[in-house]
Amino acid sequence: CDGCGKRADVQHYLSCPVGGLGILRHDELGRTFATLAKDALSKAYVRREPRTIPSGEQRQDRNSNAAGATATSPSTPRHEDRTRGDVSVYGFWARGTDCMFDVRVTDTSAKSYRKKDPRKVLETQEKEKKDKYLRKCLERRKHFTPLVFSVDGMAGREAKKAMKHLASMLAEKWE
Repeated sequence: CDGCGKRADVQHYLSCPVGGLGILRHDELGRTFATLAKDALSKAYVRREPRTIPSGEQRQDRNSNAAGATATSPSTPRHEDRTRGDVSVYGFWARGTDCMFDVRVTDTSAKSYRKKDPRKVLETQEKEKKDKYLRKCLERRKHFTPLVFSVDGMAGREAKKAMKHLASMLAEKWE
């Protein structure tokens, strides 16, 4: 494998987190979703790899904490949150709000998932994405939608909803 150096076969390429086909599909899904969202709305409404917390907002928080600190209560240094989504679309679910999307591509036939229903695997991974991003997005009045797919093209429930909504926006624009 070009990514991890291990001996590779088809199964390895489907599941390798470093250099397999999953990464190529992940990147292509993010680019395609962003391109279609630009077509449906506007180029200015779509951003790639947005941070959940903009870096300027974090600097402002640190400065206000440092300014309010006294000798008896020093501010504790906080590490910067560098969590990023894959795509952000302004006005996707509601006017005036951003929606952050994060893509995951998984091999539902990997050894660890063989005894599970593929739909349950995708559902579990949607929940993991929501656990990571949803609270941070809601604190900033943003929506969050996980785009979870299997390597063979099966879409999670949230991804299906987002794709249907995107298709309806495109159809409305192209009528």
